[in-house]
Amino acid sequence: MLEAEVVAEPRRSPSASKSGVPSAKLDVSILGPLTIRRGSHTLGAHDLGGPKPRQILEILLLHLGTPVSKGRLIDLLWEGRAPVLALATLESHVSVLRRHLQPGTGKAGPLKTVTGGYLMDRALVDLDLDRFDVLFRLAAQAEPRRALSFLTEALALASAPLLGGELLPAWAEQERSMHAARVVEAKVMAAQAACAQGLSEIAMAWATSALEDDVLAERAWTVLVLGLERSGQLTAALRAFDRCRHVMDQEMGCAPGPLLQAAHVRLLQATAAADGPESVLEIAGTARTGPAEREGRGESGGRAGYGLPESGDAERLVLAVGPSAQFVEQITDALNREPGLRSVGAATSVESAIAMARDVKPDALVMAYRLPDGTGLDAARQILLALPAARIVILASECSPEALCEAAALGVCAFLPQAGPLPTVMDTLRHAGSGNMLVHPSIVARLGQGKG
Repeated sequence: MLEAEVVAEPRRSPSASKSGVPSAKLDVSILGPLTIRRGSHTLGAHDLGGPKPRQILEILLLHLGTPVSKGRLIDLLWEGRAPVLALATLESHVSVLRRHLQPGTGKAGPLKTVTGGYLMDRALVDLDLDRFDVLFRLAAQAEPRRALSFLTEALALASAPLLGGELLPAWAEQERSMHAARVVEAKVMAAQAACAQGLSEIAMAWATSALEDDVLAERAWTVLVLGLERSGQLTAALRAFDRCRHVMDQEMGCAPGPLLQAAHVRLLQATAAADGPESVLEIAGTARTGPAEREGRGESGGRAGYGLPESGDAERLVLAVGPSAQFVEQITDALNREPGLRSVGAATSVESAIAMARDVKPDALVMAYRLPDGTGLDAARQILLALPAARIVILASECSPEALCEAAALGVCAFLPQAGPLPTVMDTLRHAGSGNMLVHPSIVARLGQGKG
């Protein structure tokens, strides 16, 4: 196979030294704990003569085939605090390393002395990190099927962190961080390659793995959302978009890119079209956070990072208002399943909604547009006079342009479909703020019907 031929290229057969002594080739792993295999013998991190000889070997392996000067080695080993006899000490450590690494071969083994420094001979070392890098480069130039094969093999090698047993030196941590970034990129590339072949499950698995390592990997979010959309998991796709949007807003102060925004619009339209007219809400628990600040109540809030609520996070208190006990019971049950949101009561009329809002002072209200003794706007008008900081989300099956204009003038935050998906409602309640009113596309589509 071409893959095996190309990947094997760095692993050339060992040559004989000028003295005729065969040079033993080393099979070395630095992804995870340091392990060296020399024929039938295996050496670990504690079999090389001490910490300094081990670190010299690790530094040379990170620069496989490239000379590293003695001055650079001294700087890295002692981190700017070199002893007076640093050069002699370094040379002594190299001699110790050589005896443990390549006994009986002297300077003919993989560890070579060059002018002013040392190197590990690439022809005499089979290094797992080197194989990872070769496969990564091949994948970047290959078509999706071959790229996925290369990347799957590379990521199997990189299942453990680089230099996993070398935790203290700054140079090791820097190299580990750079390699971790390459691993995330490889996972994203694998997700994209699988997505391009229509392998949604594989694509979503690699995208999820990439996001576990780097939650800001937007291309991974894109693959995950598109994969969920293509597999028909529309509610899960909306939740994934919500997580992405929240993380990017909190960590980077920006919104998802055009591909994700377009997917979000499609998902909203698809869920609105899929919901039956008789259903109230789709009830499902999620694991979202981000409680909003308690404006107008003198309580401190602020959003936590995405995930489970942190200790001390404020909950957003929500009052549910609907035309029947069944309606509000389903909403309050859903609210109490949501981290960061909590129901503080339920009302089934305009009059009871106004009275209860004045009593419990909720942060937000979610209410049906049609109520037995009026509309949600009738209630909103009185509630916002008493609680101007309250956030109000209206659920409607249809409404008139005049009603939307009045709602915007009152300060209502959003108009959503009464038969819409719960993730959209919960997301809106969680992040609702002052400013432009959100109107769901399905409601906009009905405006031409002229129904109020």
